[in-house]
Amino acid sequence: MAKFQFTAIDDDGKERRGMIEAPSRDLAATQVKGYGLTPSRLVKIDAGAAAKRSRQAAPSGISGGMKKPSYFGAAVDRKGITGFTRQLATLLQAGLPLLRSLEVLMDQEKNLPFKWLLNELADTIRSGNTFSEGLEKFDKEFDRLYVNMVRAGEASGMLDVSLKRLAMYMEKIQKMKSRLMAALAYPVIVSCMAVLIVGVLLVFVVPQFEKIFLEQLRGEPLPLLTQYVFAASKVLTDFWYMIPVVIFGGYLLLKGFISTKFGMLVVDHIKLYFPKLGDLFRKLYISRFARTLGALLESGVPVIEALNITRDTCGNSIIMELVERVRNRVKDGEAMSVTLKSSPIFPSMVTSMIEVGEETGEVPEMLTQVSEIFDDEVDNAVMGLTSIIEPLLIVGLAGIVVFILIALFQPLVSILQGFAG
Repeated sequence: MAKFQFTAIDDDGKERRGMIEAPSRDLAATQVKGYGLTPSRLVKIDAGAAAKRSRQAAPSGISGGMKKPSYFGAAVDRKGITGFTRQLATLLQAGLPLLRSLEVLMDQEKNLPFKWLLNELADTIRSGNTFSEGLEKFDKEFDRLYVNMVRAGEASGMLDVSLKRLAMYMEKIQKMKSRLMAALAYPVIVSCMAVLIVGVLLVFVVPQFEKIFLEQLRGEPLPLLTQYVFAASKVLTDFWYMIPVVIFGGYLLLKGFISTKFGMLVVDHIKLYFPKLGDLFRKLYISRFARTLGALLESGVPVIEALNITRDTCGNSIIMELVERVRNRVKDGEAMSVTLKSSPIFPSMVTSMIEVGEETGEVPEMLTQVSEIFDDEVDNAVMGLTSIIEPLLIVGLAGIVVFILIALFQPLVSILQGFAG
């Protein structure tokens, strides 16, 4: 199919530009009208001629003159992608063409791998291809959700709006992750301190008491509790080098188990139904489902494709299976809310809001409201969980220390009684 670059007017009288694929000019104009736009200019793009013009017109160092730097993994992290998306949306809303916006961002970029990536995206557009086609080449940096929202924005001539929605979506995801990490920081620190304190006691303090007891008791049997503590100290002292081996081996075994279909199902089931923790994960998954699907539908992505992408970004095999079932039912003409009602994972409040959205034609808005509600629910669940975990960790640490002290003082009582006799 041929590619056409169009200029159109929306209902507010604002000029919109975009690129679409269609077999002919008439069908391209019909497709633009289908997005609620009035086409004012429609130009067929000759990819070969565009590429030739770009090579002749582009100064050296901008098109094709940048050597690919060596880097491992993604050229930039998710925070960098979020910032890039926000800046690009701002430039486009200010009236700059897409190519010029990319060149502006490339000139100010200090990260060489990402600077090279932006240069490749600019070259793709100079060659007559769409922005989304350029993004598809870099799947480590831009996932399916990102590419499809950009493609929907290009098709509707509202790329700036789609990028703004995408930036808001990514910022909220980043904010949610930051809040979770901040909430879990204290329990993790307390756990590490507990392990460190117990390790110091077993490695440095307990062996000294063992020497004293062997000298003073002269072969008398030690209390059973003391024998357990001395045995643990001896194992830790003599085989300390096995600790990283055991930890690493356990990690590999767990990772191998999770990589199997059965193991993934077991772990995902524990996440959803474990007391207290399951409630947090369910709310987190519902928030992610609603926010992702709402953002895609609001950007104009077809509902079947939006459900496909949402399924792949759920992060839980049980939720993925449910979304797949919803997709199949929607494909057969059934409403989403009908299938979601049959699942115990989604509360009735969520399915009722989606059902209202389906009846009023405002599903994206309802999904956005659901995600906002459950973001707050996740915050409350995290605070409630940490308020339970923190005292439990402190009590657990105190219990271990008291256990060791009792084990050490029992023989001391026998020694003192011997001196008194």
